[in-house]
Formats: sequence, structure tokens, C-alpha cells
Amino acid sequence: MTDRLSVRANNTDVGSEKARPGRQRSRAADDSILAATLDVLAADGYGGLTMSAVIVAAGVSSATLYRRWPTKQQLVAAALASLHSAVVDIDTGSLEGDVAEFLRSSADTMSVRRADLAEDVAVELRRNPDFRAAVNEKFVVPRLVVLGHILDRARNRGELGPGLSAEVAMSFINGPLHHRVFVMGGEPTAAFLRSVVAAAMASLHTLAPVHA
Repeated sequence: MTDRLSVRANNTDVGSEKARPGRQRSRAADDSILAATLDVLAADGYGGLTMSAVIVAAGVSSATLYRRWPTKQQLVAAALASLHSAVVDIDTGSLEGDVAEFLRSSADTMSVRRADLAEDVAVELRRNPDFRAAVNEKFVVPRLVVLGHILDRARNRGELGPGLSAEVAMSFINGPLHHRVFVMGGEPTAAFLRSVVAAAMASLHTLAPVHA
């Protein structure tokens, strides 16, 4: 992967307060809070998790926690995101190469998950729109940014025509992968990913043809 510009949305906090000038945010405190959040989430579930319990488990002050993550939704979303690599830009020099690398990165994210958290989190995502919004801010939004860059470069190279949004393209790229992993319970094998890349490329070219 070349030109890897970090979007820094997974291991930093989009919705949290920015550090004040002159005050260094402690990485150790961040790590302690996020690890404690995962432990409390595994033990008590999302419904049973409280900010007070995380404060005690992490051994930090309430000010330290709330300065970083003002809400429970943001805190849990950040903790879940800490299990995954940071989202980075992708520029292999071709649309097909970018789509393949984007899909591989997405498959890695979907495969790295804790079994003791998955079911409770999935249920909460379905019934809690605020939690879903916080999780989307961590997992979906940064990937849409990366995909938007991929599409822009493809248009500049003459590989795609105009009119295709990152949101639509995401459905054709990640949609089959999500179905395979979360609906069918299957593994995103190398052969499957190659098939998805081929199908995605055909879809993107159909949706945004290059006119002579």
C-alpha cells in the first residue's frame, strides 16, 4: 500500500474534546480507559456498563474520562475501534488495486472481533440509534472518506465517469463482504475477495461509465 495517509479515526476520538493548548493527552490513560471499557462491557453488557464502573476499573478520575469521551456511546465506540487498525488512505495507482486493498482492509476489520462482545454489541446496534451513530462515526465515516479519495483519483485517471458517490460505491464493495461474514457466518477467503473485487469493478464501471 503506498501513500498511506492516516485518517486517524479509529484510535483517536472524532467526537471527543480536543486537547487544550499546553496540555498533553496521556496515551497511557487512553489505553487504560479503553481496555477497562472492554472489560466492563464483556462482564456487564452494554446495558450494564456505566461510566462510574469504567472510572473505577481504569483507575482514573471522572474528569479524565469525560474530557476524552463525554458520552457512553462515544466511549464504547472508541473502545471497539481500539481493537482494529487505524483507517488509512489507499493509493495503489489503479482503481482495481485500490478496491482490492480497501476490501482486504475491511475484511481484516470484520474478522478481528471479540466473541464475548459481538452478540451484545450487535443487539444494541439494532435498538440504539445513538450508539449506532457513534459506531458509524468510528467505523463507517472514515472509510467513506478513504473511498471518496479512491473514486476521485480514479476519475482523475480516467478510470471512472462522474456521478458515483462513496456511499453507493461502499454498498457494492463492502455489501457482499458484510453479508458473507455477518449474515452467512462465512470466512472472507482470498478466493471470495477476488470474486467481490471483480463484481465491484463491474458494478462501479456500470454505475459511472467513462464516456468517450
